[in-house]
Amino acid sequence: MGLFSFKKKKPPVIGLTLSGGGMRGIAHIAVLKALEEYNLKPHLISGTSAGAIIGAFYSFGKTPDEMIEIVKQTTFFSRSSLKLSKNGIFSSNFILKLFKDYFPEDSFGILKIPVYVTATEMTHGIVDFFSEGQLFSPLLASSSVPFILPPVRIGDKIYVDGGVLDNLPIEPIIDKCDFLIASHVNSISYDELKKMSLMKEFDRILHLAIAKSVYSKVKHCNIFLDPPKMTKYSLFNKKYLDEMFQQVYEYTCIELEEKGYKKSSRTESL
Repeated sequence: MGLFSFKKKKPPVIGLTLSGGGMRGIAHIAVLKALEEYNLKPHLISGTSAGAIIGAFYSFGKTPDEMIEIVKQTTFFSRSSLKLSKNGIFSSNFILKLFKDYFPEDSFGILKIPVYVTATEMTHGIVDFFSEGQLFSPLLASSSVPFILPPVRIGDKIYVDGGVLDNLPIEPIIDKCDFLIASHVNSISYDELKKMSLMKEFDRILHLAIAKSVYSKVKHCNIFLDPPKMTKYSLFNKKYLDEMFQQVYEYTCIELEEKGYKKSSRTESL
């Protein structure tokens, strides 16, 4: 028996990647709640768009329950945000207000675990990852869904939603973790054409266009969470918030149970 046979094995570093998805990003909060209960709390996070915002709030120290309360108290994509400018249908001030209300400082330095925020640089069509310096501009840039919210200038570059080129940004953390979990909240729900609004059509085309790059990465993930028929929930309103949260929470628990994970006894007794 070797000298080091009794050495305690270091716990694996868990990385978590959160996709974009507009208001469907709320489903990531349900995933985080389940991961905590199954002792799979992430040590580092990458995200795009809504996933980046959820990741930042979580890293700052907000619990999944607190985050759901924030979502319920916040008005998103309201009529007062409509501005119909040449750069976007909505003003992004409501997102900026969310950050100013809950983050004490505009800095990655306030986050307790590393977060990598993904944004698409428009001019050269490349993906940039932000993890230090100012926090609000990268989060805004990452969330700027084309035509819906205006692009964001950072330095001399113009950025839009990270999901356009990389809606499952595992790249910045894949070499930094031993175990990679990814949460994708945009699986397509196939409605017939007569039931499709213009926004639903936009949503469908957007996610068909970027699906290939997402699903090609599944093989790199130890756990890939892809709750079914998510596009039946809107990108832009939180009408079925509780139903979606419950569905994704239950889906995640079932997936983790099937992979052999068990809830910690502490959470079971709550």
